[in-house]
Amino acid sequence: MENGYIQLIPREIREANWPRARFLNEAEQAQYGEAVKGFNLERARQSLNVSQNGSNLFKVILLNQIGIRTANIPQLYDIWEQDGDFLSGHYEDVASVALRSSGDSQSQNDLPAKKLAKSIKKRNIKHTYVLNGLELKEDKDSDYGLVLVPGDNFEYFEAPELDHTNNQRKFSKVDERGIPIFDDNGDKTLYTREGGLSRLYVDADSDLYSDNRDLSNSDSGGRVVVVDAEGVVPKNLESYIANLETERVKQEAELKNRYATAMNLLKGNKR
Repeated sequence: MENGYIQLIPREIREANWPRARFLNEAEQAQYGEAVKGFNLERARQSLNVSQNGSNLFKVILLNQIGIRTANIPQLYDIWEQDGDFLSGHYEDVASVALRSSGDSQSQNDLPAKKLAKSIKKRNIKHTYVLNGLELKEDKDSDYGLVLVPGDNFEYFEAPELDHTNNQRKFSKVDERGIPIFDDNGDKTLYTREGGLSRLYVDADSDLYSDNRDLSNSDSGGRVVVVDAEGVVPKNLESYIANLETERVKQEAELKNRYATAMNLLKGNKR
């Protein structure tokens, strides 16, 4: 309540069970460790050898692959807005990558970049693409022992905002895709690289990094943010929203009619 007012929120919305975010717990880390044992290549297991207090691209992708859903960029920034202390001091990877060319000057990323470019059927990439819904596949020719392949929920989109020309530009908010909305007075900074493949993560100061060339690097500052299963929205919420829209249209029509009547009276016209 503020200044003697209390906000009236419809019961259908108040009682909805919305998703909740938290850090990866010990049981989930143990489940992750068992999944890592299923990889045959030693290099693959090394790339996935990440402790509970740690994070890299491969770990968050595998977690999603085994059914543990991790936060995306918009969700991480929602957390920052609600409680900056929750994430402060840690970095958080997301299960997405930025692809800026069909190969990579960084030798260890060249094969994964080429395979991803092939998966979106792009030979000449003019602007950055963000790829979501990826899964891991062992590959003996990869320096990581792993490559990234499209999963069941694979999707991608072009994001010129992540081009190197926008390196170190400021922003305060991201859009629904997790792409910065640039603002010269913003309190966050975007970091990008020129060409190649990079992971995406939010750092300890809420900056967005898409320039990291090492897909497997991890340190103790990393945290994986898990999002509990989608909240259960009441069945009648959609009906409530539809009725609200109908009422809005009705009231607008009545208002326009009253306005037209009043104007006619003021002009001395009779209807």
